Amino acid sequence: MRTKLSIAAALVAVGALGAGIGIAQGAAHHRVAAPTHASAQVLFAVVTKAGHLNRGLGVQSAGVIQGTAGRYHVVFKRGVRKCAYVATIGTIGISGVPPTGEISVVGLAGHKAGVFVETVDSAGNPEYLPFHLAVTCPKL
Repeated sequence: MRTKLSIAAALVAVGALGAGIGIAQGAAHHRVAAPTHASAQVLFAVVTKAGHLNRGLGVQSAGVIQGTAGRYHVVFKRGVRKCAYVATIGTIGISGVPPTGEISVVGLAGHKAGVFVETVDSAGNPEYLPFHLAVTCPKL
């Protein structure tokens, strides 16, 4: 009886293994091929709470969007729609303690080279806060 149970368990294990291999092979067909070489361009902007560009790379302009506190635009010298945007609240100097708050980024509506940035205080209220924005793009 033990032998029959051992053989049955082995058959179940082999069957499960075969099913797993089949699933893995099927999944391989749905993968996106990784590029053979990585190539990126990094752009950045450090913006004051008043919306002035303090420093940057590849930046055309920066400013406050009038109407609500904490809304900014940053326009780069190239299109950024196929890029990744990352931002953080930060001082414009090289030292100090940054203000507390939160930040959000998205492409700027109607402008292929622009990024919309919104800053709020810790309670979620719109607030003018200085920030750092990094944009990583595929090379042109």
